[in-house]
Amino acid sequence: MVQIDNKNLKQIRSEFLDTSKYRNTQNAVMKNGIKKSITNQSEINSHPFIFSIDIDSNKVMNQKKSGRCWDFSGLNFIRYHIEKDHHIKDMELSPSYIYFYDKLEKGNYFYQNIIDTADQPLSDRLVNWLLTTPQQDGGDWQLLVDLIEKYGIVPMQAMPEDAVSANSQELNRMYDRKLQKDALKLRDLVNSDASDEKIKSVLHQMNAENYRILAISLGTPPEKFTYEYRDENDEYHTTGQVTPLEFFKKFVNINFNDYVELMNLPGDKYPYNTPFAVEISGNMVDGQPSRYFNVSMKDMEKTAIEQLKDDEPVWFGCDVLQEWAPQAGVLTEKVFDWDRSFGIKLGTDKTKRFEYRESLPTHAMLISGVDMRDDEPVRWKIQNSWGSKVGHKGYFIMGNDWMEQYTYETVVNKKYLTKKQLADYQKEPVMLPYWNAMNPI
Repeated sequence: MVQIDNKNLKQIRSEFLDTSKYRNTQNAVMKNGIKKSITNQSEINSHPFIFSIDIDSNKVMNQKKSGRCWDFSGLNFIRYHIEKDHHIKDMELSPSYIYFYDKLEKGNYFYQNIIDTADQPLSDRLVNWLLTTPQQDGGDWQLLVDLIEKYGIVPMQAMPEDAVSANSQELNRMYDRKLQKDALKLRDLVNSDASDEKIKSVLHQMNAENYRILAISLGTPPEKFTYEYRDENDEYHTTGQVTPLEFFKKFVNINFNDYVELMNLPGDKYPYNTPFAVEISGNMVDGQPSRYFNVSMKDMEKTAIEQLKDDEPVWFGCDVLQEWAPQAGVLTEKVFDWDRSFGIKLGTDKTKRFEYRESLPTHAMLISGVDMRDDEPVRWKIQNSWGSKVGHKGYFIMGNDWMEQYTYETVVNKKYLTKKQLADYQKEPVMLPYWNAMNPI
């Protein structure tokens, strides 16, 4: 064991005080904060907000103080198709509607996992993992697909945002406490050899309580509604009374089975052109497991560009908090000068950062454009869901260097894969453990 003793500390202090550039950095940082003081303005200036392929400039939405990025970005993908097919401007779909059923389903999914592990001690790693965070706001593409195919979608006016959806901390804490208490009861029932009928009855009561909690907090999801709108030619349209599923089938010309979720993790542990899945990574009982197809970054970029050229945005998952200037809305590896300011170099290779949890898929957004130079991507146009006061009215610029290092997932149409890749995608997936950072829950 190595201790920091007084002699070493005196030497460290002396070396710091004798280095003028660190004292200059100290003065700037203590007054202005770290990132503001070491921002590389020339790097920001080298990323203008202009793109050779630019397909969407719709007004951005705002998830506010919640972790619903996957919900917002997925609905923005669908919204784009609706607007294009039905000639509507600035339509908004309801994230709260999806959020309600995601919470309800996650509660029931948690109960099933608690029942399945009831014979294990509380010290078991999986049981501990389940109880530590019974549910949370996060998700992924497949979780959204499962919810939409079961419950449909609704326009914003049918279930608008409210105070709880805009700041989910109180709901999450209360809901977790409730689920943790329910877990105790379910484990006791299973370990006392309660009948299946008794357990089902208790589960029904628990889910009814969860519905009540969510309805009070988020509003009651509509069973039917009427959507009225005027198109870009000022012509009036109405759906009449429709269910959320009817609305989805009527308005959305998307077959989710046509899409694949690509993943990029280099290295021997994650061979390319290999399907991967993750244990306990869903949000509902009998839902489809999260499934990824690991490809090279060149293939990930190529398929995204092809989809953009075909006038379709690309849903993607990344680690947005790495090397980004929020007000400027720029994501690039060189945006902060860590070396000259602090004398350190952050980061290792992509897979090591992932395995050591320095960098994880933490945020989902929508790629809505790309700037090409000599047939290579230089920067990407990103539609975020943090409102219009950051970046360029809510849009970000992602340098291709950042794309390659911090983007982990994209969703593209299968038609952009080669025949061999399509065949490989159908193979039995390599199963990643539930604690792997690709797990969206």
